[in-house]
Amino acid sequence: MSPLRVWIDQTPAEGLRQVTLSKEESAHLVRSLRARRGDALVLLDGHGLLAEARLLSADPAGAAVEVLRVRQVDPPVPAIAIAQGMPKGGTMDDLVRTACEAGAAEIAPLETARCEVKLDAARAAAKRARWTQQAAEACKQSGNPWQATIATPRKFDEWLATLPAAAPGELRLTGSLEYDAEPVGRVDFTGVRHVTWLIGPEGDLTADELAAARRAGFRPVVLGPTVLRAENAALACLAATHALVGRAGG
Repeated sequence: MSPLRVWIDQTPAEGLRQVTLSKEESAHLVRSLRARRGDALVLLDGHGLLAEARLLSADPAGAAVEVLRVRQVDPPVPAIAIAQGMPKGGTMDDLVRTACEAGAAEIAPLETARCEVKLDAARAAAKRARWTQQAAEACKQSGNPWQATIATPRKFDEWLATLPAAAPGELRLTGSLEYDAEPVGRVDFTGVRHVTWLIGPEGDLTADELAAARRAGFRPVVLGPTVLRAENAALACLAATHALVGRAGG
C-alpha cells in the first residue's frame, strides 16, 4: 500500500524526529483515511519538503508522527504560471485543483471583459483563501511537494499594467485562436526558466485585451485543432509545457 500523504503547517526543525499534526489534519487522517499506528506516511509542507514518516498515535485531536527521513526537493524549472480569466460557476475551483495537481507554480485569477464573475474585495479575499486551501489539497492528492501561489483576483488591465518587463529566460504565451497564432509545438523552450500562460474565460479575451497582451510580450499560440473549455485549456498548457521542456532538454 502506498504511504498516506499528510500536510504539515511548517517544516520540521532540523533534527526534530517527532511532530504533532493539526487537529484538522489529524481528524482527516484518522477518521476519513482510517490510518492506524505504524502506518507509513509522507509529509508535505508545500515548500519542497518530502519526509518519510510513520504514525505513532492515531489521535484524531492531535496525531503524533515520527519523522524518519527528510528530503528537500528543488522547485520545478521552468516555473509555470497560469493567468486565468475567471470562468463562471464552480469551474474555477476545478481549474485550480487540476492545475495545481499538474504542477502550476502560480495561478493569477483575472476579471476580464467577458468574465461573468465579478468580485468585490471581501469576496475576492474569500475566494483566494478557498483556492489556497485547494492548492494544498492538490499537493496531497498528487504528491507535488511545491504548493502553487494563488494571487489575489484582479482586473485584467490592472494585472497587465503591473507586470514588469520580461526577464531573460521568461516566456509569455497566450492560448489563442487568433489568425496568426503559432502551433505550441513550434515554441522553443530551451533555457526557459519561467513561463506565464494567459488564458481567457468563456468567450475568450477581447480583441483589445489580446492586443494589450501582445504589447506586454505575450505570443499567441494555438494548443490544437479544437476549442477547449477554460479548465481544459489550462491543463493543456501545463501538459504541453512539460512535454516541450523535456524535448528541449530542460
